[in-house]
Amino acid sequence: MSESFRRLARLDEQFHGLLAAFKPALKGLIPDDVNFTEDSYDELFIILASAAYYARDPKLRKLSADRTGGNPKLVSVIMDEGPKDKDLALLERLLDRVAPYVPVSVLLASLKTMHANSSELFKGYHAAIERITADLFRIAAGFAPAEACPAVLVKWASGPLRAEIYAQLHQG
Repeated sequence: MSESFRRLARLDEQFHGLLAAFKPALKGLIPDDVNFTEDSYDELFIILASAAYYARDPKLRKLSADRTGGNPKLVSVIMDEGPKDKDLALLERLLDRVAPYVPVSVLLASLKTMHANSSELFKGYHAAIERITADLFRIAAGFAPAEACPAVLVKWASGPLRAEIYAQLHQG
């Protein structure tokens, strides 16, 4: 993926304006949680997708809360007005904006790294990261994802990247 394309995505004024609403809740989760450079898009995509799963799936949200004693701060921000909250629509716009600039190999490596991270900040996202990984397997194999899977993740994984996702997920 061309570095220049990723830079163009970041230079879009609307991107940082949209992201500003979530900056406090993203603190410590993204390597560059101040400028959100293109090197942080994979982690940003995973965290935002995880929050979308939690917002749509009360069972997953409860599972995560039972495991960790509560839900991540970003999920609380999104759920402050319920599952139909405008923040969820905003989050989905951000996901759609970042998705084309997330390389498959980088995303899969980040999923592993973030799931292995045992810090309190990341533990709350483990259940959603497991769901993202499971849905990537389903989509790459031609099956329907879980009901709460964000549309952007389905679009990203079932498009031209599907064969690459399948190959990388099935490497020994």
